[in-house]
Amino acid sequence: MSEKTKIVQCFLPPMVAGEYTLDVTQNIVKGGSSVQDVSKKFDFAVDAARFALNPTDIYSVYPPANQYGNYSESLPHIVFSRRTLPWERTLDGELPLFLRATSEEKKSPAATPPIPWMALILFDEDEMKTLKIKTSTVADVIQVNTSKEVTRPEIYLEGAGGNDALELMPWETENEGCYTIDISKEQFETHIPSKEGLSYLAHAKEVSVNNKDQAGITDVNSDGAGVFAVMVGNRLPSPGKQHTAILVSLEGYQDYLSDAKSKKSIPNGNKVRLVVLAHWNFSSSGDATFLQLVDGLDTKAMRIERDNEAAELVPFFESGYAPLAHRTRKGASMLSWYHGPFSPKMTVARSKSISFASSDAALRYDRNTGFFDVSFAAAWQLGRMLALQNQEFAKAMLGWRIDQKEEEVRTARRKSIGELIGDASNASLKDKVIGYLGKINEVTVTPSEVVATQTTDDIPDNVKHFLGELYKLNGVPFSYLVPHEFLLPKDHKRQGKEFSGSLAMFYIDPSWVEALLDGALSIGRIDRTDTILERVMTGEFTTGYIKQKIKDPEDNGQDIEVRQLNLTGFLFRSNLISGWRGIEIEAYDADKKPLLALRFEQINDDVFLGIFNGNVHSMKVRQPYEGLHFGIKRTNNAYSKSLKDANGKTLTNINDTINTLIKGEVINIVGMANAMKAKLNTDEYFTSAEFAFQMVDSPVERELTVNLISNPPR
Repeated sequence: MSEKTKIVQCFLPPMVAGEYTLDVTQNIVKGGSSVQDVSKKFDFAVDAARFALNPTDIYSVYPPANQYGNYSESLPHIVFSRRTLPWERTLDGELPLFLRATSEEKKSPAATPPIPWMALILFDEDEMKTLKIKTSTVADVIQVNTSKEVTRPEIYLEGAGGNDALELMPWETENEGCYTIDISKEQFETHIPSKEGLSYLAHAKEVSVNNKDQAGITDVNSDGAGVFAVMVGNRLPSPGKQHTAILVSLEGYQDYLSDAKSKKSIPNGNKVRLVVLAHWNFSSSGDATFLQLVDGLDTKAMRIERDNEAAELVPFFESGYAPLAHRTRKGASMLSWYHGPFSPKMTVARSKSISFASSDAALRYDRNTGFFDVSFAAAWQLGRMLALQNQEFAKAMLGWRIDQKEEEVRTARRKSIGELIGDASNASLKDKVIGYLGKINEVTVTPSEVVATQTTDDIPDNVKHFLGELYKLNGVPFSYLVPHEFLLPKDHKRQGKEFSGSLAMFYIDPSWVEALLDGALSIGRIDRTDTILERVMTGEFTTGYIKQKIKDPEDNGQDIEVRQLNLTGFLFRSNLISGWRGIEIEAYDADKKPLLALRFEQINDDVFLGIFNGNVHSMKVRQPYEGLHFGIKRTNNAYSKSLKDANGKTLTNINDTINTLIKGEVINIVGMANAMKAKLNTDEYFTSAEFAFQMVDSPVERELTVNLISNPPR
């Protein structure tokens, strides 16, 4: 499909779930004749998800859960974090059909497609009034209760179903919890696809993960691409209605899904009980789409914007400050200014680090306004608390401090002995030794004398790792990063325009980060703390060495050397983050070169953080490839669908037949696939991969130009 994704028909597990028997025979031969035959039989079983899924198995869903939008042209789908999940079981508990095929031409997944053991069905709000997802047990599902009013899957207790029947595994019990839904005979026959239809509705994707949050991506191939399985529904949402998408297990219903004359029929008036593996709600109302949400972003600096309100506070807001409640050590309540590490303006720190003895020493007071600035004091105290909380770091700092004190003692003794040996006075040796012993505790050494006896890289690895992560602001609570909701509003209005989210750009304030690191190092002060702080602030434990010279405005334009975090970034708050997990974001500098991400992750349900080594000038926001939706154009009650070649160029369409294949928003998947194959006039196999390629829409992408980040001062 592109260099970023590849659609695959299926990834089959080495062995599907079930019970197996392994027969081993050994023939012992002596002198050319058989002496003894030894046979052994081993019984074993392969387990897989059955009556419930692990929440981590589900990577994302579409339409987004609990959101409103224009989804009437897209089939619901669910993306799994494991490539084999839809094919880890079979409907009848037997091997996949292609492994049981007798003819050579059918012994491949393309010729005899594997059938997933699940289906994704959709009901609207009117239908859900008579349906209910219930908390049940396995006993409510299997063939224990022979109620004639409810049709259940052909699954039995262990040893109760006969040789060819599906049974519970020895470790599975009737009391295990699960969710179920009872649907009518008509709903089962309308909404559940046939076996052939099911084979088109599951496929897999290999997707580049370079520009997305890595959390939750657990299945990665040898090229570093994430591998996902996708299960697609067969019904379009109705405009203006709320819907419930339900992933159900079809294991044990193989005889009801056959296309042959031997197909079993649900008795009239019966309910059909299905195991519910996952479900979510969404509303197909409004006009919100991925593109509209991107276009509705308020691209702004990381500061409070109040539209001509409180003009006297604007200078503080423009510097990234927010007024917060402050209680002093004596219990007095007051308001003070605070800003986090994300600043709307570039700031620099001089080459010499500043170390504080306590958080109070980092407080700043503005005599003109009568307000305290608690920014650096809060950062220092936070760094100290995070350091004390991390036992490995605290122990490493204590041990390192003890080692240095011991080295100071050894250095003092060597210095005293050197003075004794170099004593050229006429005193006797006895008097010299007595004098040495009397003054041994009075000898002092300088930090440089101690450092000279140590290696230049003796900082413990635990210390390096903790400080390197703290440098990237990992572990810093969100309230310290964004102290006020006005800094990062979601649905809001500014300058007469409505916005659906915020894209707040910022610089990293090196002084704030330095105060944070200094607070962490305060739990084990040693003579070399300033040197360590210097090394951390240059990014040595995290990124490359960042240092340059600028013109000093206070020294008549003279060149001064500064330590500067040449880092910029964004905080992205929108329904795009919560609704499109795996959203792809790329950042570029003014020369259109991609920037290296120092930190790139979703840190809240609807908030994404990106920090880059360099100045962000533009960004690209793109739909996640693994979650591209199956699109069908819809105009009033008429449908249309274009077909494309391997390069995405439109070839033809199936508009002449598609409207006969959709009834009540439910699509005849087999008919749709056959119509596509006929129009494309291909003799090659047409599997779920080819079907998915024709059904998916191209990814929506939008480039955003960011003019809020200026070049560093010169």
